[in-house]
Amino acid sequence: MSGQKEWWRDQIPDGEEVLWVGHPDQGLFPPRIAWVCKVAIALIAFVWLSSPWLIDTVRGFWKISACTIGFMFVLYADRFVRSQRVYVVTSLNALELNKTLKSKQLKIDRFLTFSHSRRRLAFGRHPFFSFDQLSDPDAALKALSQAREAST
Repeated sequence: MSGQKEWWRDQIPDGEEVLWVGHPDQGLFPPRIAWVCKVAIALIAFVWLSSPWLIDTVRGFWKISACTIGFMFVLYADRFVRSQRVYVVTSLNALELNKTLKSKQLKIDRFLTFSHSRRRLAFGRHPFFSFDQLSDPDAALKALSQAREAST
């Protein structure tokens, strides 16, 4: 079972020391937009409950069904992607490793800038690379600072 949980170790380049490992939040809803999802679920429930009075045709029923199924698919897909993602900080690189999708790598040097917000760690001049939905971004920030200081 430990081999299944640590699939990402095979993707770490040789000679690099792992300083920190983190996972995105594994909750039911994406943390940044959880309130939007809850409002959407309430709205869908309201439409389904009032559908006998709102919908006159079979086509209206299929529209509501398609919207409901599409919303459920988006929620499932986001949760699946988050469950397959691991963030790793090594002595030389910051890595976003994905089990099924393409992984990303960012070299850590003295010019790398990063900042953190409540649940996110962003990298300056690299807008498409970030550690999102972290429960503790301070630990990742500490490991990145340690790796940047060691690279100088």
